[in-house]
Amino acid sequence: MATMPEDATRVYTSHEKPWLPVPMVPKGEAWIKVIIVDEERKCVVFKFRFSPDSELVPHTHECHAVAYTISGEWEYEGLTLPEGAVAYEPVHSTHTPSSKPGSELAVVLTSESDRFLINHMPDGTDIEFDLEFFKQMAAIETAEDLEKLVEQVQAQS
Repeated sequence: MATMPEDATRVYTSHEKPWLPVPMVPKGEAWIKVIIVDEERKCVVFKFRFSPDSELVPHTHECHAVAYTISGEWEYEGLTLPEGAVAYEPVHSTHTPSSKPGSELAVVLTSESDRFLINHMPDGTDIEFDLEFFKQMAAIETAEDLEKLVEQVQAQS
């Protein structure tokens, strides 16, 4: 008799995870909560919030990204993404996301390597967020700890 394969279905929730303020936001505020980091599949899932009148630094994807707008509206490069919209951002795409009314997103990043995002800072430096960064971020509970993690990544750049 053949045996059935183990069901690989998993359910993850973000209710117990804190919203952490994102450092390095040049205009307004943003928050993130990392839900899951799957090292085997090189996949990161997180929720993201923009405050009203916010803008992130430009960043380049070293991964595929799918972002679903849960509420509000956000935009980049002339594209407006209202509630219910799904954005696909390919590898090597560069953009500067912003939001006038504020918004909340669910984001899935998948990579063929350990590289995910390169943030292009106003001073000309680039700060990379790789799989290890997201893995460490998933374990963080406080804004202070996230700030320290980002400072460590900046020092390595």
